[in-house]
Amino acid sequence: MDLSERLVKERRARLAAERLLDQKSRELFAANEKLSIHARALSDQIIEQRQVVKSALSEAELLKDQNLRFVEDLDRAHTAAVMAERRLWDAINTIRDGFAVFDQTLRLATANQAFLSWFDGQPVAPGVSYDDLVAIFARTVLDLGDEPLDDFVQRMRVRIEADRIEPITLKLRNGTWIKLQDRRANDGGIVTLAIDITEQMRIWAAIDVLPDGFVLFDREERLLACNQRYRELFPDSAPIIQPGVTFEDLLRHGLKHSHVPDAVGREEEWLAERLRHFRAADTIAENTLASGQVILESDHVTPDGGRVGLRTDITATREQQSQLEAARKQAEAANRAKSAFLANMSHEIRTPMNGVVGMAELLCDTTLSEEQRLFAETIRSSGEALLVIINDILDYSKIEAERLTLRPEPFDLERTIHEVTMLLQPRAREKGIDLMIDFDMFLPTRFVGDPGRLRQVLTNLIGNAVKFTEKGHVLTRVVGVDAEDGTQTLHVTVEDTGIGIAPEYLDHIFGEFNQVEDERNRKFEGTGLGLAITRRLIEHMGGAVWVDSDFGKGSSFGFRVTLPVAEASAPVQVPVSVKRVIAVDDKFINRTILERQLAPCGIEVTLCRSGAEVLDKLATDPAYDVVLTDHAMPEMDGVQLLDHIRVAGHTLPVMLLSSNPTGLGNLANDFAAILQKPILRSDLYRHLQSVSAPPPDAIAEAAPVAPVDLRQMRVLAAEDNKTNQLVFAKMVRDMDIELRFADNGRIAVEMFQDFQPDLIFMDISMPEMDGKEAARTLRAMGATVPIVALTAHAMEGDADAILAAGIDRYLTKPLRKTAIEGALGEHCPPEARPPVAPPAESAA
Repeated sequence: MDLSERLVKERRARLAAERLLDQKSRELFAANEKLSIHARALSDQIIEQRQVVKSALSEAELLKDQNLRFVEDLDRAHTAAVMAERRLWDAINTIRDGFAVFDQTLRLATANQAFLSWFDGQPVAPGVSYDDLVAIFARTVLDLGDEPLDDFVQRMRVRIEADRIEPITLKLRNGTWIKLQDRRANDGGIVTLAIDITEQMRIWAAIDVLPDGFVLFDREERLLACNQRYRELFPDSAPIIQPGVTFEDLLRHGLKHSHVPDAVGREEEWLAERLRHFRAADTIAENTLASGQVILESDHVTPDGGRVGLRTDITATREQQSQLEAARKQAEAANRAKSAFLANMSHEIRTPMNGVVGMAELLCDTTLSEEQRLFAETIRSSGEALLVIINDILDYSKIEAERLTLRPEPFDLERTIHEVTMLLQPRAREKGIDLMIDFDMFLPTRFVGDPGRLRQVLTNLIGNAVKFTEKGHVLTRVVGVDAEDGTQTLHVTVEDTGIGIAPEYLDHIFGEFNQVEDERNRKFEGTGLGLAITRRLIEHMGGAVWVDSDFGKGSSFGFRVTLPVAEASAPVQVPVSVKRVIAVDDKFINRTILERQLAPCGIEVTLCRSGAEVLDKLATDPAYDVVLTDHAMPEMDGVQLLDHIRVAGHTLPVMLLSSNPTGLGNLANDFAAILQKPILRSDLYRHLQSVSAPPPDAIAEAAPVAPVDLRQMRVLAAEDNKTNQLVFAKMVRDMDIELRFADNGRIAVEMFQDFQPDLIFMDISMPEMDGKEAARTLRAMGATVPIVALTAHAMEGDADAILAAGIDRYLTKPLRKTAIEGALGEHCPPEARPPVAPPAESAA
């Protein structure tokens, strides 16, 4: 082969090699490029892996730290759990209630000390079976009563295997009560709690023996508990009386069965009202059941918002009240019958007594021999003594029946005492006893009280003093203490010089029908009610009574009352110009009283014990304004003293103080005044004022008044009793009146139109028409004539009924002439002549 071909071949081979080289170069470049890209990717992956590894290393370190902390926390938690478990068991062991845990096989797992303490000395430890534990408990601790041991163990086994284990209450031999409460655990075991309920059982035992029903509701008004008595009170509702039933359900059950008759026909209204009271717990309801039982229901709010109720069967109480009410009505009817009987007896006794006493009084006013006057005075005094007994019995009956009513009004206490004393003066004068009054000069005289009852008290006390005093005096003393409320506490004592009271009788002297029975006072008559009535009256006024006595020398009876002072009341003032007075009395007490009455008024008082001493004083100092002399004095009496004073040439006025001014005759004109003892202060001052008044010639003579032609006063007396008509007619026979009688109220009404009386005396008890009906008829006719009732009735309430009939006032029989004269003088019209001539004035 030639060279060119070889060259060509070589060239071709070289070109092919170049092409192959170029191709390989390109392939190598591409491979390098791929390798470069892969290298970069690998480099990035390495970098990422490095970051991941680095991060993994960091997390590993972190997990390692966390694991260490978790181990430490777990260790601390375990320690805390152990300590908490220990504390829990320590706490469980300190409680008095038993606590025990049984496993799935009902074997004891654990228990606290309170639970195990019931088994001291017994083989009780974790692992003992429930049945064995119950048997040991029942055999050694439990009070089974009559139940056999095996039966009890079987009963407890059945109980523990039930789906829902019910609580059970057991009584131990030592008197303790426990309540077992069991709960099934999630693992099939049993947790037992034995609660000591001894205190609760004692309380419920006490509640169960209550005679009343007891019931307890929660705040949703659901029944929690009740005692057996509650179930017995509502036997028809017993089936639904179960814990959880509401109070409204109980009520609706009762309404459904018509247990409450009062609610029939208005059930919903009754239910709403009862629920309202139950929720408010503000009232005590009384319900009568269909059985006739009366139940008292009361509800109270408990601290947790519930209600506790008491239900009391008061059926017997209501029956007793009904019986008592019936008995009260019978007693009131009997009391009214007794009052009517007393009033009728009073009327029947007083009506003839009016004739006896009235005629005796009229007989004493006639000309009689000494023996006849003795008989007439005996009849009158005996009749008046009988009236005192009647009044005592009636007053005591009123007090016992609590029908005594006080009627306070303004009155003059000093004048009241004086009036009572003057009424008793004749009896004292017969015995030669001095009656004296010592009224505190600085006390007011007008008070607000019941003058009639105080007069009755004073009459009893002063009358008793006169009755039991044979010689000496009876002194009534009044002192008082001011109070800031305008009242005065008054102390009134009645002192006498009588027979006195032995110490052994002082404690019962104010008792009813009590009299001192000894040889010294058997001659004194009486009911023994006077002091008892006095005590009851004073206590009714809020006061008290007392007595002091020196046996054989005298007694002192007293009482204390607090009375308001009447308005504008003040001690008695003395508007006189008398400055110097000689007072003579042989008794020291009388001289002292006169000095107390005069000295505080600025009057110089010289006291003397006898008339001779007065003459000696006047001989040395004749400049006295007046002489006050007692009448009855030894050696020289008041009349003889006046003669000696005039013989000695003294012309000063002389006033005589006498217990018996009657019978002085013309001698009365020789004295400036004659005052009856005891002396009322106002009367004494009035006569002293007349002594110090200007002489008559200093007063201008008044022009003579032309006489007026006056008619007689017309008087109508309605009286059915002929004896009383005669007594009335004789009492007014010397009075200048025109008198007509009507035999009953109807005739009095008929006579009124024609006669036109100025005054009507109206008897109360008359046939056909009584006095009250007649008075009402006259008032209905428009009559304004004064009507004065004449009544023998004297019971409490009679006065109100009499005055309510239109009668102006009333007089109680037996009638007194002075009372009739007073009524005539009070109601005499101006056109009629005075029925009674005015008394002659004493010479000044």
